[in-house]
Amino acid sequence: MEKISKPNKKKTVFIFLLLLSLPIFILTPSVSSEIPDYDVNSDGSCNILDIVLTANRLEESGAPGWIREDTDKNGHINIHDIIFISNHYGTSGWSNDMNRILKLSIAYSGAMGSANNRNYILEHFDVLDCPRYYTTQTQAMKQVKPSLIIYGYYDSIIESSDFDDWDYVTQHEDWFIHDVNGNRVQPLNYPTNYIMNPNSGWSSYYASQCQQFLNNNPQYDGIFSDDVITDIQEIGMPLTVPYSQIPSSVFTNWGSWMIQHMNNIQTAIGTHLLMPNAWKYTTYCQSTTHIHFWEGFIHHWGKAYNDNHYTIEMIRYAISQLHTQAELGNIIATNSGCVDANAHPVEAKRWALFCYACLAFATVDVSKAYFSWQFFNDDNSHGWYPEMDIVLGQPVADYYKISNPNIYGREFANYYVVANFDLLNSGDVTFMLNGASYTLSPKTALFIPN
Repeated sequence: MEKISKPNKKKTVFIFLLLLSLPIFILTPSVSSEIPDYDVNSDGSCNILDIVLTANRLEESGAPGWIREDTDKNGHINIHDIIFISNHYGTSGWSNDMNRILKLSIAYSGAMGSANNRNYILEHFDVLDCPRYYTTQTQAMKQVKPSLIIYGYYDSIIESSDFDDWDYVTQHEDWFIHDVNGNRVQPLNYPTNYIMNPNSGWSSYYASQCQQFLNNNPQYDGIFSDDVITDIQEIGMPLTVPYSQIPSSVFTNWGSWMIQHMNNIQTAIGTHLLMPNAWKYTTYCQSTTHIHFWEGFIHHWGKAYNDNHYTIEMIRYAISQLHTQAELGNIIATNSGCVDANAHPVEAKRWALFCYACLAFATVDVSKAYFSWQFFNDDNSHGWYPEMDIVLGQPVADYYKISNPNIYGREFANYYVVANFDLLNSGDVTFMLNGASYTLSPKTALFIPN
């Protein structure tokens, strides 16, 4: 496990000298839905953590307002930015969700091992899904940004001979799924992995492991439970043996097994969060977890920039499914993406904003919606575009068809969100909205200030 780099002693000394010398003005707390520039870590108050973050970036530069530490938005981080913060020291009272959809970073494959990556996540995201073994790093991140919601990754039905607990798990043969010849079943292309039986002692073991992990690591708010599948055959999970070589009872009962599996986990972890990666299967959210994650929403990270992926009908269906959960007060979360995004940055960003708009159409409370794009190291965007910081405000009404054939829109307190559901290459569409004319290409979105 990588250790967090030691703090710069010179900067630390500078911070304390600065605090002793600067005039501090305690202002009357404000009440606002906007996060002011001097709340650098967006935690709802202006305090020492904002000064520390800015001091650690001293003498860096970029485009004006390139990161929140550039509080005066002149492109240079210097003493003036810290003075600006100190003049608002002690103020609080604004909302830290800004009445916008929350930004989720999925940081796997060693992304959390880099201090630069962790700082980027702190500066740009509200929610983090990362491996469970970065306990020291996540603890430090939570101290800097207490509002950061952190989920620890744990696959619901996969065990690997590479895992630390393999010697214990492998002793329980009845925990594994077997083919008709009694052999353990494995996912294709993952030679160390095995499919576990959610209707066995595996479920109790998994639930207790989640409970113990969260109790020991309070910086994690919950568990991201992967591969929460209701129908293995429908989702097309490739295995090393044909489906015909697996007892039919496995497929017949799998859905009910998984529902009970999620119930066991949620009961064990209590008030902690459980976010199942369940695609269109919303039963877990509606009955147990009250959080739903839809991977591959509208455009999967494995689909090319010129691939429509979802049909128009499937787009409407996905929005409807998520909207139903949002109406129940549940959290809805999505992940979208684009293969070879660095080679097609314009098209990739177009897809990101289109998928973001589709999630916006599904929301009821924007603070209960998480949007994620790609995985952290998949492309140069690192999962973030400035438009994801748009303060939409809460929705005013449901989304509706603005114009034929497939122009849809929704009014929020601060913006109109408009998207063209048409298939790629079907031609641009011109339409009127509030007396103004707009033109949209297929699979693009507009964010129009009210």
